[in-house]
Amino acid sequence: MNNNNPYSLPLLQDGRQLLHLADDRLIRRFKIKNKGKLRDVNDPVPELKTILKAWNGPLTDYYVRQLQLNGVSHVAHAYLPNRSIQTNAQAHLYSPIIQFDFKGFYDSCKFDYFRESLRDLDPTLDDQNEYVIKRLLIDPNTGGVTQGLPVSGALAGLSLIPFWVELAKSLPDNIRFTQYSDDLTFSYTGQTPPGFTVPALTQKIYEVLKKTDLSFKLNADKTRTQKEQYRKVTGIRINHHNQTTPSRDDYRFLRHALYILSKSDDLDKELAEWGFASKSAFVGKVSYMRSIDSTGKIDRLIMKYRTACRKHDIFTTWIDQAYKRSAFA
Repeated sequence: MNNNNPYSLPLLQDGRQLLHLADDRLIRRFKIKNKGKLRDVNDPVPELKTILKAWNGPLTDYYVRQLQLNGVSHVAHAYLPNRSIQTNAQAHLYSPIIQFDFKGFYDSCKFDYFRESLRDLDPTLDDQNEYVIKRLLIDPNTGGVTQGLPVSGALAGLSLIPFWVELAKSLPDNIRFTQYSDDLTFSYTGQTPPGFTVPALTQKIYEVLKKTDLSFKLNADKTRTQKEQYRKVTGIRINHHNQTTPSRDDYRFLRHALYILSKSDDLDKELAEWGFASKSAFVGKVSYMRSIDSTGKIDRLIMKYRTACRKHDIFTTWIDQAYKRSAFA
């Protein structure tokens, strides 16, 4: 190992611990139905999951450093500390938006794209032994990174750094772009720049992908242009005041749900009717809505129905804290 490298990982050493397992025994791959569609699920065996979780911290630190060194820290918003779909949306306030989707994102993320990063992390890796690591990360059915692994996001991000660097060089200075997983979003500051159209940006994206030897493809059916007062970026709504907020449907659902809970004594019955498997699932959804809401309307709605929340023992800690803050304001 290179003791002078602060981002070292014993990749080969750890990988050899799993050589007793056949390739097809490392990850259980199956499909589940989600909203009427079949979705691939990849479940690593416990030994592999433990190793990948141990890798993820140092690998993410290395990824953050590479973003900094290449001047593209502002681009990436997925699977990074203090970054989220909310920070991704906030990067595109006060502007029309053009959003692209990478088709088969992880399937297209090949081992070759991040090979050098892995060798930087573990200099003992070479052409003869890299299969020890490749079998842990690559889906044999697609040739791309296995989706859903603890390290998948960082590996995909490392793969895209050359693309982001070249794309930034090729665009006018007032066009800004960010990426959250497979979503690539463009907006601008000031006057509308030349080339801020779907055809022009599509062409530019493919030119840069070719230049950086990456084989990602765009899903043309999911390309969207938004110029209205209400826009949506990676699932987050931006209102006419350029504030991030949950969707109108989510807000209306929560208002209805809290009203029903104010009348009902059977929380489990109501949650089952709304499709929630548990109280924690419902609380998780509402907590997510609170986390992306910069208008304060979700908090105000919860406070309006605070008696119902206390009755069902939901959001009580936050309600108590809100009262304390108002008492000392």
